[in-house]
Amino acid sequence: MKTKRSQLLLQEYGEIVTGGVHSNFRVPRYFKKAHGSRMWDVDDNEYIDCTVNNGACILGHGDPDVNAEVIKAVKKGLTVGVESEMSMKAARLLHEMIPSAEQVRFANSGSEAVMKALMIARAFTGKEKIIKMEGGYHGWFDEAQVSVHPDPATAGPANAPEPVLSTAGIRRNTKHNVLVTSFNDLGLLERLLAAYKDEIAAILMEPVMFNCGCILPKPGYLEGVRQLADKFKVILIFDEVVTGFRLAPGGGQERFGVVPDMSVFAKAIANGYPLAAVVGRKDLMELSRPGGSVLYGGTYNGQQSAVAAAAACLEKLKDGRVQQRLEEMTQKLSEEFQKRAKIRNIHAQLIHCGGQFQVFFTDHEIKDYRMAFSVDQRLYHEFFHAVIDNGIWFNKHYLFHHGVTYAHSDEDISLILSAFDKGLEVVKHSGK
Repeated sequence: MKTKRSQLLLQEYGEIVTGGVHSNFRVPRYFKKAHGSRMWDVDDNEYIDCTVNNGACILGHGDPDVNAEVIKAVKKGLTVGVESEMSMKAARLLHEMIPSAEQVRFANSGSEAVMKALMIARAFTGKEKIIKMEGGYHGWFDEAQVSVHPDPATAGPANAPEPVLSTAGIRRNTKHNVLVTSFNDLGLLERLLAAYKDEIAAILMEPVMFNCGCILPKPGYLEGVRQLADKFKVILIFDEVVTGFRLAPGGGQERFGVVPDMSVFAKAIANGYPLAAVVGRKDLMELSRPGGSVLYGGTYNGQQSAVAAAAACLEKLKDGRVQQRLEEMTQKLSEEFQKRAKIRNIHAQLIHCGGQFQVFFTDHEIKDYRMAFSVDQRLYHEFFHAVIDNGIWFNKHYLFHHGVTYAHSDEDISLILSAFDKGLEVVKHSGK
């Protein structure tokens, strides 16, 4: 594919914009428009989008109903710093859809919302430490940047992972307040809770680990986490930034029938407009009310264009039809991918849930971060290049998650599978 214009833009702005991108999770390929399931870059290459705004785009790019409400909001002239009936409407929809949402407060991003949820948990319990999953990503702030994607060689044994700082620039003592456990391991979680029972404020986790690709909870695991949180009197926080509204109208907690004490939602909440929410039990959320013990501020919280987008988006998500369609599409991708890989005698699998998926080049069960880390990265890299060269916008990182939107058609799915075929052919002949 031609990339001349993107290369010129990188040369022109690369010294002004650090690295040529505003997030380290992006590549310097520049886009000019998107519609439905498709995106076009500045070199006029057309792609079927399978990164879907990192999971934020659930209805499709430029959904007309969402855009119409945003345009109405813009014309009214309200922007930030005040409340409106629209912000109340969006909050009510969250309250009605999400099992844990006795009360709701808006933020701007998943990182902000997780920070606020942890503040509330610490204030409520009077304790400092949190437990997170090894490999889990919950944003860019200090506590979240512990053991995101650590090299197991420096992260201790699998049955007792040690916290590892994931970036420079955070406080060196941060990891002393973060304990790390393995997803799907109730025994290790219980040992940590027992050993630090007077110090732990919260367990922070995704109900499905999409930030390691796609790792599903084993039967009974989430129920076991809920029971342990109750037993040791710690706050259970579900990070539903990615799982929210994709797995079910009420997120992963509805799909798996496990209700946390607090939850964080973002991304698909407004079909890509910048909005997040902290929701939870009333007695917890009340700590952050005006005059309460926990400060909850933010000029852009509940900005009017974003809450208008959310109100329109959530109306379309609340009956479950969108989620059913997403599940059907990724189920087909998974089944057909397995057939194609098996025919070529390639050890690979496409794991999916709620319209999100990832390809792993291994025949082992992926039950935790270390299993995901150990897959064949070289084969994924070769597969990725073949897929993107055949018009599917894919992510180069083997621990990323991909997805589809409600706007993806049956034809799109066929074209994605055709690109997968070409990618698997490259893998088949790799090294020969």
